[in-house]
Amino acid sequence: MYEDSWYNAFVPRSHHQPDRPKHRRRESLLKQPNGSQADVERVGGIAEVAEDADRSNGPPKATVARRAKSYSDFYDVVRAHLRKERGLERERRRSRENIKTELDFGEWYSGVSDELLDASHEEYQLYRDQLHLSRTHLDSLVSDTTSTLDILSSLSESFKAVEAQTTAFRTQCEALVADQKRITKLADDMEENLRYYLYLEPITKRLNAPGAGNFVRGKEFTEMLSNLDNCLDYMQGHPNHRESATYRSRYRLLLTRALTLIRVHFTNALREIAADVSKRIADRQLNDTTMSALLYAKFRVGAPELKRIGLEIQKRAVLPAGAEPGAEAEYQSLMNELYQSYSTTRGRLILPIVTKKIGEIAQAPSSSKDLVAFARSSISYIRGICFDEYDLWAEWFDGEGGLYDFLEAICEPLYDHLRPRTIHETQILKLCELCTLIQTRYMEEEEEEDEPIETNRLDFTALVHPALEDAQTRLVFLALAVLRDDIEHYKPKPEDLDYPARGKQASLSGTKSNQPALSGRKTSSNGPQTPMPKTPMIVEEEDGPDSRWNFSAEAALKDWYPTLRKAIWLLSKIYRLVH
Repeated sequence: MYEDSWYNAFVPRSHHQPDRPKHRRRESLLKQPNGSQADVERVGGIAEVAEDADRSNGPPKATVARRAKSYSDFYDVVRAHLRKERGLERERRRSRENIKTELDFGEWYSGVSDELLDASHEEYQLYRDQLHLSRTHLDSLVSDTTSTLDILSSLSESFKAVEAQTTAFRTQCEALVADQKRITKLADDMEENLRYYLYLEPITKRLNAPGAGNFVRGKEFTEMLSNLDNCLDYMQGHPNHRESATYRSRYRLLLTRALTLIRVHFTNALREIAADVSKRIADRQLNDTTMSALLYAKFRVGAPELKRIGLEIQKRAVLPAGAEPGAEAEYQSLMNELYQSYSTTRGRLILPIVTKKIGEIAQAPSSSKDLVAFARSSISYIRGICFDEYDLWAEWFDGEGGLYDFLEAICEPLYDHLRPRTIHETQILKLCELCTLIQTRYMEEEEEEDEPIETNRLDFTALVHPALEDAQTRLVFLALAVLRDDIEHYKPKPEDLDYPARGKQASLSGTKSNQPALSGRKTSSNGPQTPMPKTPMIVEEEDGPDSRWNFSAEAALKDWYPTLRKAIWLLSKIYRLVH
């Protein structure tokens, strides 16, 4: 089961030492049987022992030496063993010296026999002792293993208990974390809801404080308006809250107060700019270029900033979804006040200049008596002013709300001069020329559906259309007068009804001239001529290779009945001018 060297490691065997010469060192007692080395280092410093010549030949007495565990223990064991052997040697020497009789020899011999017997059994006794030690060692190992297993079992049970406690603790921690998240979310929701209510007091103090209009141009004012919109939307979206209706009305009042501050600041800024421009105009005489730079460049300096704050009112002047047709937005009146303030301020500066210029055009020699020349010059001037004002309006406002009302006011001096002249005009041809001028030069034709429509463009047609309506109204009035006097109440003469004579005269004139009757050339005739209208006739001619087909309208119509000739002439003038 085990090797001999392992068993011999517990107790060294005792061997009979052969006789050695005197004064030679004995073999070390540490040498293990079967040639195996001891499990400790060799011990030096052991004194040599001289063997006696009369040493006993019997085996030494068997002893069980204690196993050395360290150098000091091993050294003590060796010294004790040597002392014991020296004592035994002295006893044997004394016993041999005491043999004097046969009885003593018998006793000595019996003692030697016992020693020999013990020496012969020494190996078995040592083996038995080794087995006993091995058994004791194995029992101790089994006992230690059993105790270790018990400890491990208790540790396993402890680990299981710790694991159960850890799992329970983890479950409790997760429950606590879930409660914390729920409470945190509840607190955040409460804070989010309360935020819309807590904003009322600070903004009320800020808007009602002295000098509240000084921070209208700052970014904080824009953020405040945005917060007011959010609060109003929140109150409107949560009508089930207890005091949402009260807070909504108070926030609505604060928003109205803030937008009113914008309107006041906008009006004051316009007034300051207009006062500065008026003062500079009154201090010195300015030419047209300097006047234009002063009237427009000065107004462009602060326009972007005032446009930005004006947009805050315009964004809120919107009809809510589902509003009735024709209803007005809640803050549209404030926006209209901005339009009115701007129009009034610009009108004070522009209208005197426009009135003066229109008066100069009306008194000019080339246009003082000619309606068409006056209309051409005055409308062109007004058109340039309107385009300049349109560009300046775009720098102050977003959109065209109130623009055309302002431009119509700018055009009033034109209407004041053009309308009386149009009403007092008695020549149909002049009115026709005026209508043609307005329609072809200042009015745009309707674009086709496929062509893109420019949105950012002045519609001057809407501004000049009243002048066209006045001219068309006067033209229709004169046409009705001609229709009543020269056609409806016309009294024919005898020669107008003598068709055989008129036909014969036409044939004779055609034979003499040897040309077609409608050639357009004048022929001499002795018969009475039909009187033509007092208004001049227009002869329409076409240039081209087929000029032989051209003819004079007067020559073609001179033999017709006078009322028919007058009606065709009248229709040829107005059929494209009156709609």
